[in-house]
Amino acid sequence: MPKLALAAQGAPGHDPRTAHLRPVIEYLLAQGNTPAGWRGDAFAFDQGGEGHYTFAGPIDAAELRERFAFPASIRVYDDGSIKDSLNRVDISQELPRRPFSFEQPLAADGGSNQ
Repeated sequence: MPKLALAAQGAPGHDPRTAHLRPVIEYLLAQGNTPAGWRGDAFAFDQGGEGHYTFAGPIDAAELRERFAFPASIRVYDDGSIKDSLNRVDISQELPRRPFSFEQPLAADGGSNQ
């Protein structure tokens, strides 16, 4: 099966920073993965202008590499995260929140964690 070639940016008339990644998102949604970000099925942009699309479930990097031909500006990492350096957007699995050190339970012997 031939790979679907992705463009480096979205076409005119669409969001140039994210539209070219929509086939990947649609594929992951069709596989049963669900959006996890607060924006739902959309990119969320942070204060620095970076766009993030997160999924609840894992992303299979090998499957994506087999199905899509990514341009040089888009990297697919072994953990399934996708980083588009040209457009400053990424797609990844939402990771569980890790507690801060001060939220850690005290040691079983009643001592501190320090």
